[in-house]
This record gives sequence, structure tokens and C-alpha cells, in this order.
Amino acid sequence: MNRQTTTTALTLSLLAGAATAQTINIPPDFFPTEAWFAANPGATVNVCCFDGILPGSPDGTFTFNGATVNINDDGESGFFTTDSFIEDAIYNINDGGKLIRTKFVAGSGSTSFNLFPGGLARSGLWLQGNTVGTIAGGDVGLVGSGQAAMIVEDEASCTMSDGDIDTFILIQGNATFEQSGGTIDGGIQINNDAQATVTGGSSGNNGFTRDIGSVLNVSGGTVGNDFVAEKGTVNLSGGGMGTNCAILNPSGVDPVWNMTGGALGSNFRAYDGTFNLSGGLVGSGFRLGRPTGDGSGVTMNITAKSATLAGADFPLSATPTVIPNRSGETLTCVLLDDSVVSFELNESFVIGEDRFRAGAVLTIKSACVADTNGDGSVTPADFNAWILAFNTMSAACDQNADGLCTPADFNAWIVNYNAGCP
Repeated sequence: MNRQTTTTALTLSLLAGAATAQTINIPPDFFPTEAWFAANPGATVNVCCFDGILPGSPDGTFTFNGATVNINDDGESGFFTTDSFIEDAIYNINDGGKLIRTKFVAGSGSTSFNLFPGGLARSGLWLQGNTVGTIAGGDVGLVGSGQAAMIVEDEASCTMSDGDIDTFILIQGNATFEQSGGTIDGGIQINNDAQATVTGGSSGNNGFTRDIGSVLNVSGGTVGNDFVAEKGTVNLSGGGMGTNCAILNPSGVDPVWNMTGGALGSNFRAYDGTFNLSGGLVGSGFRLGRPTGDGSGVTMNITAKSATLAGADFPLSATPTVIPNRSGETLTCVLLDDSVVSFELNESFVIGEDRFRAGAVLTIKSACVADTNGDGSVTPADFNAWILAFNTMSAACDQNADGLCTPADFNAWIVNYNAGCP
């Protein structure tokens, strides 16, 4: 046998032995067992035409072994109980497809869930354990009263660019959630060390950050009324938040609210923790300090380009100055983004005006451009704040004072950072 014949025979032999990913179409095919997926890695399952699949496994977790599952027009997938999980699959709910009471977990392999326009996820959607979720349309909901339509937890992540979540969403246990579009009818609720980032879209009322590591970042879109930071951190650099929001801690470590831009609705309640303000607009009826006692336990730090108190220029320095006035004087500040805010420093409640309790701490200082997160100090955290300002083209990006936000401001920020604040 010559070399060419040997090579041809070897090639044919390899092709004959090569595994070909299997495709199952339901109907007319039937949904196979978990053992079949184990023997056929990377398979494709297409479900349509008023048919459905109900994956089940003795240990509660059905492993797809890298399969792609497409729930298509009038196809359906789900479980009889909520104690079953799907793992190691790319699970697509396409136009007309339905998903019922399903949990995804990435205990082994790689698990991703995708909801596309026209798809439906009903009776609760749960992403756990490194699952990566995408909501690009469709609808999530139809759960019982007081229940989350969607839970993202245990290091899972999810991005939402369109679609609708009928009730609230719960993010917890080191999970991340990013919303750039779409609508969440209820609030964004954040527990444990979870993080939510909102750059667009809208969410409803009664959201919260409930634990020390909880973080909400808002640079666009809208967040509904009555959002409460009980613990953790809220960073507001753009977008808008509704009325009657609050930093209000029942016990333990106090929350922090950093505001460098955006708009905050009326009747904000700063009762516990720290409120740092250096940009954006604040609605009427701002309340600093609880109505009970002397209102102590909260600090408001303002960083401004200029300020007036009772109509007279108020001298600013890089060192925060405490303002003790609580006799109805008006404090007006031009913030770092050139927005203008005014507060009536009333100790007692006045209808339609602000209230600043005697025991609450109010400070103001001059702008220190390297302090891009406006927390009153120059630290490495300001680098991340500058990157966010650059990406959103906000005023804090302009470190060389040329009126523009360009890459040249990065070098200027380094110079300003090294110089620090007086």
C-alpha cells in the first residue's frame, strides 16, 4: 500500500469514528433519558407544536451534557414540582415557547438560560450556581401574590435588555443582575453580597439593599418609589429614582448612598448612615435625621463648586465644614456636575419643605476633582468611579478642566490623585 492509499484509509477511518452531535425533534421524536444525553454530548433538542418536555432525575438534577435545548413555537418545558434542576445546557425559550416552574444550576458543566421575544417563563424562574441568564424579551411571571417572579442567586448572573418581569426580582448570594432595558413591574430586591446595575429600562416600587455587601448601581433608566437602602451601598450617577426612597437601617452596619448624578425624587429620607452628594438633582421634602429623638445617626456630606447660605456666599475648603444651622436658612449648592440643589434647613417639619434635624450631621467642602466618587476622600476606589464617569461621559470625568471627557483625562486623573486633596 502506497503512502497516498494509507493516508486516505486513515482519513476515512477517522471520519467513520468521529462522533456526530445528535438532533432530536419533538414531535415526532420523544424526549430521551438522562443516560442518552450522557452518551450523546452536545446534542440539540427542538421542541414545538403543542408538545413539551418534563425533565426529571432521581437526584433532582437533570444533566444535559452540553446539549442545546430550543423551546420553540407552542413548545413547552417545565417540572411538576419546584425541586428539580437543569444543568449543563444552553436552554433557549424562543418565540412562542413556554417554560414552567424551572430552576437552572451550574453544578457541573456550563449552564445558560436565554429568554427571547415572544417567549414565556411562568410560575417562577430560578437561576443558581454560576448559571448565566439572558432576558432579551418575553415575559416572566404569573406567580403567587408576594412571590418573586425571578430569583438570581449563588453566583449566578443575568442580564436584561428587554421584556417584562411581572412582579419583583430577588438577587442574592453573590449573584449579579444587569438591566439595560425592559420592565420589572415590582422592585429590585438585593440580599447578601449581591449586586444589581441599572443602565436603562425601569423597575417598580419597594426595592431594597438588605445586607452589608449589597450594592445597587444606577447610571440610567428608572427605579421606582420607596427604594430603601437598609444596609450596603447605593451608587446613583444617572437615571432617576422615585419618591420616598431612603437610607434607613433597623440595626447593624449603616448604609451608604453615593450620589454623583441622576435625579432623586421628592421626600427622600436620610435617617441612618451616610449620604454623599456631589452631583445630580434632589427633589423637595428632603429629610435628614429621624423625626424621633434629635435625629442623630446620619451624616450628609456635600461636595460643591460653590455654595450660599441664607443668600450669602459660603466659603468652601477642602476640609469638610459642619453646618449647624437649623433655623430655616436656605443652603444652595452648585455641585460638581453644575447641577444646583437647595435645602431649607428646618429643624421642625414644614409642609412641602425640607427637614434637617439638630442631631444630624451636615458637612460641605470644596471640589477635589480626584475624589470622583464624592465620598470625601481620595482612594483607589476613585479609579473605578472615574472609569464609570468616562463610560457615561459624566462631569466627574473631566479631570483636566477642558470641558471635555476624553482619554487625556485619565492622565490628568493620575496627576490629581497623586496630588491628593489639601
